[in-house]
Amino acid sequence: MYKKTILLSFIMIFCFFIVSCGKKAVNDETQALIIEQESETTNNTDESQNANNTDESKTANNADESQNANNIDKPQAADQSYTISIYTDAPNKNSSIKIQYPNFINNDTLNTLVYDKVKSFAKIDPSLFSSDASLTVDYQSAVTLQNDKIVSIVFWGTSYIEGGAYSVNDLITLNIDLQSMKEITIKDLYTTNAEFEKVFFDKAFFPANPITSYDEASFPEMLKLQSPEYQTVDPFAIDDNISCFLKPDGVVLSMPAVHATGSDHFEAQLKYSDIQQFYLPKQNYWEDK
Repeated sequence: MYKKTILLSFIMIFCFFIVSCGKKAVNDETQALIIEQESETTNNTDESQNANNTDESKTANNADESQNANNIDKPQAADQSYTISIYTDAPNKNSSIKIQYPNFINNDTLNTLVYDKVKSFAKIDPSLFSSDASLTVDYQSAVTLQNDKIVSIVFWGTSYIEGGAYSVNDLITLNIDLQSMKEITIKDLYTTNAEFEKVFFDKAFFPANPITSYDEASFPEMLKLQSPEYQTVDPFAIDDNISCFLKPDGVVLSMPAVHATGSDHFEAQLKYSDIQQFYLPKQNYWEDK
């Protein structure tokens, strides 16, 4: 009887031990499962957050790209009457052309005149150069005056053609009468005689906005170099030697300069009132009325 009691007690203790171990194992597994679930939840949260951040970043990038796209070809004039385009058609595979030009809103006739002028900048003269010669043109442009009478445009920059001695600084003007839709030049606007020339050297000043050649500090010296005292040939005496573009506050004259001085052209501005006596048209193109 005593042995049976001891045996029974031993069996009960053993069973209690087994049950305790089982509970501990279950608790350990449960705890491990909870930790694993928490880890997965954390990872999912991180992934979700990263995904959100990525989406937000993509959204921001898309917004930036959209904004950049919207900024292309935006109107440049205060009255939003034109956009700036870039002409890149090269005459051959060896050439590189980049010419900024204005594209006027709702004015196809004017745009055709401007575009034809721009195309002429990228042509190769076959009588002087091979048709496959490398031509590089890089021009910017500005609409310097626009009203219901006239549009005045200036193109300036560098060009180089294979076989040339060096890269050339160019300046080309385009003034279009909006009634006749014809190009007008300095000869159509002013009598450029000896008296005009005298006023020019007495009254000319630095033409800011745009600055197309020399800086303001160099202007006085460059103006002096254009005078008959320093020129073997009077720049006003040669046909088509001087071009011009109009601004609200005056007319800018452009003439050739010595390449060694840093530019191949020189610009100086005159007030309309200073040269009114030499003005030819009946209407003042710069007056918007």
